[in-house]
Amino acid sequence: MLVLPNPNHSNIDSQKQKVLTAIVQAKQDGLSNEEIIVHVREALSSSMVDYAETVLQQMDFKTKLSRSVIEFDLEFLFQVIYSSVMIGTSDEEILSICAEYCTLNQYEFVRYALEYIHVNRVPSQWEQSNIHQKAVQIADSSSVEDLFQYIDSLKNIYLKQIGYEVVQENLYKLFLSHKPIHIFTDLANKTRDYFIKKYCYRTAVLVARVTGQSINLQLTGDGSTINEPKSLESKTSTHEIIHSQISTMEQAGKLLVDTLEDFSINAKYVDAKTGPTFNRIKVKLGRGVSYKKVEDIGNDLVQQLGEELDLKVAPMVSVVPGGVVFDIPRLDRQFAYFRDYITFDGEPDIHSVSIPGGVDVDGTYVEIPLYSDNVTHILGGGRTRGGKSQFEKAAILYLVRRYPPSLVQLALSDVKRVTFGKFDGLPHLVAPVARDAESTANLLDYLVEEMELRYQEFERHSSIETIAQYNLRFASGIIMPRIVCLIDECFDLLSDDNYCDRIEGALMKLLAKAGGAGIHVLLYTQRPDKNVIDPLIRSNFPAKTAFVTTRPEDSCIILGDDKDKRAVYLLGYGDFLYKTTEVVRLQALYVADDEDPEYFKQLLIDAKNQDDSYTAWESGLDFDEFVASLSGEGSSHDRGKSKATAVTKTKQFKTDFEGSFSFNVQLDDSARNSILNLHQKGYQLDEIVKAVFNLSRHDGRSYKKFRNVVEGFLNSLQGGEGDDI
Repeated sequence: MLVLPNPNHSNIDSQKQKVLTAIVQAKQDGLSNEEIIVHVREALSSSMVDYAETVLQQMDFKTKLSRSVIEFDLEFLFQVIYSSVMIGTSDEEILSICAEYCTLNQYEFVRYALEYIHVNRVPSQWEQSNIHQKAVQIADSSSVEDLFQYIDSLKNIYLKQIGYEVVQENLYKLFLSHKPIHIFTDLANKTRDYFIKKYCYRTAVLVARVTGQSINLQLTGDGSTINEPKSLESKTSTHEIIHSQISTMEQAGKLLVDTLEDFSINAKYVDAKTGPTFNRIKVKLGRGVSYKKVEDIGNDLVQQLGEELDLKVAPMVSVVPGGVVFDIPRLDRQFAYFRDYITFDGEPDIHSVSIPGGVDVDGTYVEIPLYSDNVTHILGGGRTRGGKSQFEKAAILYLVRRYPPSLVQLALSDVKRVTFGKFDGLPHLVAPVARDAESTANLLDYLVEEMELRYQEFERHSSIETIAQYNLRFASGIIMPRIVCLIDECFDLLSDDNYCDRIEGALMKLLAKAGGAGIHVLLYTQRPDKNVIDPLIRSNFPAKTAFVTTRPEDSCIILGDDKDKRAVYLLGYGDFLYKTTEVVRLQALYVADDEDPEYFKQLLIDAKNQDDSYTAWESGLDFDEFVASLSGEGSSHDRGKSKATAVTKTKQFKTDFEGSFSFNVQLDDSARNSILNLHQKGYQLDEIVKAVFNLSRHDGRSYKKFRNVVEGFLNSLQGGEGDDI
């Protein structure tokens, strides 16, 4: 109940004090602002009503200032906002929640992040189809001006591109219907969209050429010239309308050469190519012209050619055989979808295990061959939203779907716990995904022991030194599987005071000789700090993949060259440099697991259920037992300590463990006859177990028990002890 003072009270200050006291008590009693104002209006004058409203506003403001706020990690905040946008949460709701819980600085970050996401996110296939359908409906049922307004309302650059295609089609229909020139120039003046304006002007040029009328080609209002089309064929003309910046890449190249001449750089145009991410112009520098003169000219080109070439960021400049190339970013950038480039037809090649690389400037799909001596191990990195995680997911997804577990196995470390979680439970994993420094150290120590056991196997066979030679010799029998160890965010691991020594020591051993044993390390980070990642570790990676970096020095660290800062000019979202004996710029494949989850899930299901007709060589080293043996060694943090004792203990533990189960299995006459028959034909032990009992090592303890029983049965026959188990 709100108890208000007598309105006839002569002392205004005293009355205000009593109103304030009454409002405070009413708020404590749970009355809302609206309920309080109703009581005030009924009992007091209008001046007191205004005073009461002011008091309530001040109280609400003070409450907001005194509320607790949370300092969120900006990367986490961005991911939450992105996820909210993707599931359809409105901007108003997102801003309302963030205004409640974020600091003022972070609230501003949220506003800019929302704008960035709306403009740059890659829409789903469904959304793209829906936008195209709606644009076509507007074009069919309304005026062209309405279509222009609809496209102008779209924020996302990729959805705008879809709308532009509909605009081009409709402009060409108008062209075919013999509309006069002024129709297209009037349409150009009615739109604010730069590209639509140029599409209209270029169509006007086509009309002028057909009708023989004269037309001023300086139409755009920004001083740039629209070049006259060279063809009136339907398909070709439509294509020419699309290319509204400059009619040909050759003219862009010549314009670039002229501009270089203004900087006293003599050069000759060679050729140009168009890729999904950028256009590449190649020039030949004149005699005596040093590359250093053009190495850092990117920002000058933005200033000189920004309008003519639609340059928003500095182009990357690189040396290639026969010249220098300038990579001009495309405004209508295309993404290379995983499903558009990858097929799983045919049998996998056991001798040529590869991972997806990306699409080069020619549109050619490039693989990264792990079996090559120029690759074996890969160091990579780049800042947030550079495309690193998508590249890693594409590699894992391809490996598990393309190759059965007997050919390729995985060892994964994900301390950020956001990238590899979807791959848990796959039969290809040699161990659960490592999610902290300790489990990663255990995993790497395990791989070191696996490596040593593989080299011991090579020693048993003369003239065999590598996994490639081993699998060639035994191609018709047992195959030694390759193990791909992918570590995401090694900075956190190598900064951990408790485990960094173990991790560094294991990495050094693996990088030194694991490649020949078929164990490949792929090490990635967002923060390639030279003081954290040992230079000796970096130098032992023959291959590099550099995604966009924030600092030039980060580019130099990843690429292993103190002068190569080109990664800072990359465009993000999968645009990266792949370096082996040379450096190639690629657009990484986009898995789109958040846009098309059904396709992603189906590939994982196929990976789990694929036929595995191969028999894998086994070292006998079990991960869980190995880790158990490490914990029993006492001081396991000594990076220089030999693990020979661990291997011995592991084997002994395994023998004792499995021996306790052997009595549970009884062989009937049929099974004994089948085992004996296969043994006499030269089948290996693992092949016999698989043929008779349909079990492989992925069946865990069941497989081990049956394998021991079969081995005991065969040994008893050779020893003349009968065949009772």
